[in-house]
Amino acid sequence: MNIQEYISSGVIESYVLGQLSDQESAELKVLAKLHPEIKAEIESVEETMMTFASKTPPAKLKQQILSKLELKETKIIPLETKKPSFSFWLAAASLALLIVSGISIFTLKNKLNSAEEQLTELSFEKEKYVTDFETQSASYKTMAEEMAVVMQPDNKKIVLKGMGPAPEAIAAVYWNQNTKDVYINVTSLPTPSADQQYQLWAIVDGKPVDAGIFDMDFNSLHKMKTIEGAQAFAVTLEKKGGSPTPTMTAMYLMGNV
Repeated sequence: MNIQEYISSGVIESYVLGQLSDQESAELKVLAKLHPEIKAEIESVEETMMTFASKTPPAKLKQQILSKLELKETKIIPLETKKPSFSFWLAAASLALLIVSGISIFTLKNKLNSAEEQLTELSFEKEKYVTDFETQSASYKTMAEEMAVVMQPDNKKIVLKGMGPAPEAIAAVYWNQNTKDVYINVTSLPTPSADQQYQLWAIVDGKPVDAGIFDMDFNSLHKMKTIEGAQAFAVTLEKKGGSPTPTMTAMYLMGNV
């Protein structure tokens, strides 16, 4: 049992004001015998109630209550010194109940704000998980599509080997002679300058045919233009956007079908 949570629940104030049932009052009395903290809190609340009923509340207690209720301090006119009437005691009890209710509302407000903050954090986490899931799903879909191209039995793999400018360069072209689809997968090529791009060519009847330009993205397939009747494929480095004819002195890769 969490003693502090029990004390903060407001049950002791309700007991002092006579708002608990006989069974609840009996349970509280038992707990007061077992836990000195509860007994001390009962005595403190009773003393506070009597203080409000007999005179102006202590300045420190009054300031704490006002700050919790976010109220401005108002001038309190001292009561005349005489035997308190029944209406006086009723008013004092009502004031005490109002203060207790105000503190309870303040506590509930803090708990509500905390719950709203937790919900906001959970919402952010949910959005992050959704984003991560979508990213991973897209990556998986791309990998599955690329694997399908590589494993397609109708796709012929042509290995392109490095030429003079980059003898260590290497790439592979996957060409489907039925659908005419062409894909290129670059394993190694020098990174071009910002104003240049690599361009794929198909050698058809001894003449170069533009198969499209591609950006550097190692270990990823690039879908190129469809090609029919190729005897070889080659890659040259051209100005950004491509060229209508290949620059033969800038041929980086070539491979026969």
